[in-house]
Amino acid sequence: MKEYNVLKFGAVADGETLSTAAVQRAIDVCAAYGGGKVYFPAGKFVLSTVFLKSNVRVEIQEGAEVLGSLNFYDYCPHEPVDYPLYQDASHSFFNTSMFVALDCENIAIFGKGKIDMRSVWDEDNVRELVHRGAKTIALKYCKNVEISGLEINNTTDLAIYFAGCENVDVYDIKMRVYIDGISPDNSKNVRIHDCDIETGDDGIVFKSSYTLNCLGICEDIHVWDCKVKSRCNALKFGTETNGGFKNILMENIEVYETRISGIAIESVDGAVIDGITIRNVNMRNVNAPIFIYLGSRMRGPAGREIGSISNVTLENITATKP
Repeated sequence: MKEYNVLKFGAVADGETLSTAAVQRAIDVCAAYGGGKVYFPAGKFVLSTVFLKSNVRVEIQEGAEVLGSLNFYDYCPHEPVDYPLYQDASHSFFNTSMFVALDCENIAIFGKGKIDMRSVWDEDNVRELVHRGAKTIALKYCKNVEISGLEINNTTDLAIYFAGCENVDVYDIKMRVYIDGISPDNSKNVRIHDCDIETGDDGIVFKSSYTLNCLGICEDIHVWDCKVKSRCNALKFGTETNGGFKNILMENIEVYETRISGIAIESVDGAVIDGITIRNVNMRNVNAPIFIYLGSRMRGPAGREIGSISNVTLENITATKP
């Protein structure tokens, strides 16, 4: 495998210099020569938005820390969208993020290093920020994806979000973030395991939104051996629920200090939820261990009917209250 050190393309590991253009050059050259690995060696690198390419693996090595630019105008503006947006900006735009992949395959973001988004915020431009909030990793229509080994901190928006993706492995991730942790949206053949998540929003949250301008489904997903602390819901289906959820197994999970629900299963926009198994979950200090709701918010195209929830198995769930 060919390897490309971002320093050799002009990146600066001083924690101050914006290295976006240099890192993008490294990725582009790697892709042009058939793929390989682009790596960040030890040091602190400031980054805004970079676009991954097929057959490129990005490694953040031990001792390396990728820092989000503190100027939110350094990040790409959101992409133009010519169809109705029924979900909020977090689930509508991808280009505003740090690591973006669109229609890629055989990609990875991995390593023993850290990503610190540094909570980019601008009190004077809140409306603009809604459309520029930088997700850490945002993937759309990608196949054969690995996200592993990293520590992710202080996110401005969703930490790991992927929509319309297939064959995704997320494992050995530690995150201390403010917004949702790991968010598969209308994605299939997903495996999430050995992750340690602390979040100010939902922890591991499945969505089936209208972000792809069509109805989709989260299907064939396995989650195991994770720890989740959440100020909202630790394990959640929703709230964006236009399409459906099928054949999802979550097991051997520790949930603690959750302000709302340990497990939340919701269909409020017409989603069909069928075939969910959640077992061997130990909860400590949770307000509501289990919340299941079929509602009629119906945020989506007109004419949809209320969805359904069926074939849900909850097994060996223990919980203590605060």
